[in-house]
Amino acid sequence: MLLLSACGLQTDVRLRKMPDSSMEPTIRKQEVVREDFSHFAKQSVKRLDIVVVKDPGRTQQTLIKRVLALPGETVRVVDYRTYVNGKALDEPYVSLSSSAPLTPLLRVADFGPLTVPAGEYFLLADNRIDSYDSRLWKKSTLKSQEILALVQASSN
Repeated sequence: MLLLSACGLQTDVRLRKMPDSSMEPTIRKQEVVREDFSHFAKQSVKRLDIVVVKDPGRTQQTLIKRVLALPGETVRVVDYRTYVNGKALDEPYVSLSSSAPLTPLLRVADFGPLTVPAGEYFLLADNRIDSYDSRLWKKSTLKSQEILALVQASSN
């Protein structure tokens, strides 16, 4: 953990290895990423932010995902493509490949429509075929308090 306090600047930045292939090709498995835990104290969550979130299925775990729909927006996924308020997002980062054997659970090409509740966000991984994300969570959105940090890949 890196803490800076010179000139009144405080930040909580951590480095960790990407644990899986869910964000490929943007972040490769085992690539070191920078997690800024103080970013959202100063900035609001934006569409396309890559973030660390509390894993909704395992309380002591975190996940890295991309924010795709904001509070009040209607999101739908059709054949792995994301539509927000009826318009397809430009998603050049999306991968439809998998390095692991797929289970039927992870083959969720279509989802929604869903209107994102106030103060909540809809998140997906870049590797749509090989990811546990909003399409599969018991509750498909996360509250802003569950978004813990902004992620930057070493290649960004």
